Amino acid sequence: MKIIDRHNFISVVCVSFTLIVCGKLLYEKLIGFTDRFYTENIFTCLLVCALATFILSLHYYLQRFPFIPVVIGQYVFLIGVIFVTIWFASKFTDMAPSAYKDMFISVTIPYVIGAAAYYISYFLEIKKANEFFSKL
Repeated sequence: MKIIDRHNFISVVCVSFTLIVCGKLLYEKLIGFTDRFYTENIFTCLLVCALATFILSLHYYLQRFPFIPVVIGQYVFLIGVIFVTIWFASKFTDMAPSAYKDMFISVTIPYVIGAAAYYISYFLEIKKANEFFSKL
């Protein structure tokens, strides 16, 4: 059962991007932080949202594998891509000494929340389908 497909991929990315950016802006307002790299960070949020949504959408193709290794593998793949991107970008521009830690935290928290929402809705859909078939 596919929850994220080619028909709703963009809308899922847009909703998750909007929620993450609104959370980021509220958090920064609460702590009084002014972001001098605002534009770069917004586009980074968009790219990470698209990548995370794509990785979650691959669950449909990985269903034949055990659930826990798939979930862990998806997360490790996402963090790996983020770290490789940071490493590659550091060759062309200066990075903060805490860039890896900052991105790890900034990606992990929203991804865990989004993955939990995705898998909960996935299992609820499976439960609904099972109930429907049991009534037949």
